[in-house]
Amino acid sequence: MENKKLRVVVTGAGGFVGERLMEIDRDRFELVPVSLRTTPVEAIDLSGVDSIVHLAGKAHEMKPVDDQVYYDVNYGLTKKLAEEARRQKVPHFVYISSVKVWGDETGGPLNEHSPCEPTDAYGKSKLQAEEMLLHGSAVSFKVAVVRPPLVYGPRVKGNMIKLLQLADKNYPLPFGGIRNLRSMVYVDNLVELINTIVDQQASGIYLAGDEQPVSTEFLVRTIRKSLGKPENMISLPGAVRMLLRAVKPALYTRLYGSYIIDNSLTNKRLSFHPPVSTQTGIRHMVDWYKEMASRK
Repeated sequence: MENKKLRVVVTGAGGFVGERLMEIDRDRFELVPVSLRTTPVEAIDLSGVDSIVHLAGKAHEMKPVDDQVYYDVNYGLTKKLAEEARRQKVPHFVYISSVKVWGDETGGPLNEHSPCEPTDAYGKSKLQAEEMLLHGSAVSFKVAVVRPPLVYGPRVKGNMIKLLQLADKNYPLPFGGIRNLRSMVYVDNLVELINTIVDQQASGIYLAGDEQPVSTEFLVRTIRKSLGKPENMISLPGAVRMLLRAVKPALYTRLYGSYIIDNSLTNKRLSFHPPVSTQTGIRHMVDWYKEMASRK
């Protein structure tokens, strides 16, 4: 007799990660996409649902956003959904959080036990939601929290698109000699981690990430190579770097700072291994970017 597919509700199914999850998992689970923008939480029918994958939320933005918006969506809406899930006896809730719960800078590799010190409303709202969910976790309502770093891949948005556009130019780029290390996760690797958690009905805190962190220089070189362009990288003099640090500290941190996540415990607990290498993930992202650019 064939095993019955798990019935999985997915919020945020129209987002970057949600779209990819819906594609990858269409034959794996019985997927039920739910829009929290158009459907009141109390109107959602959760009967027979095995897991909720809660991807919906207010994403972090560089432009000013009223702090309350982050709390209303990332904490308030999550709390309402969790309460409804418990009321309708859903046994498993997977919350997609963020590395922002740790803050913006790290003194060393972060793991599941690293103290959380969020520095902005986005990170604080995500942490608040995590704590609320984990506090309510029980045998009849298992909670898994997933903290992804920068997610990249086809259909990516935000800073990664800007970096792709920059790498597509023909002039030299000032990323040579940057020896930082930053953790990222290819979207398919994140989806497979979520799938493993759903399959195992696992609970606790889990960290997403590719096999190894990469430097800004490696990332840009790999993108340019995938674009079929010369690497053409120069290194900024120390004095210019220091000026950038003083004038644009946030940009300097993104380019030169390290942000390393140690997800070895997560992988061991779940017997999980990210299936796609960073080089392959970047190549798939660049192939999508080239196709998108050719249509314009």
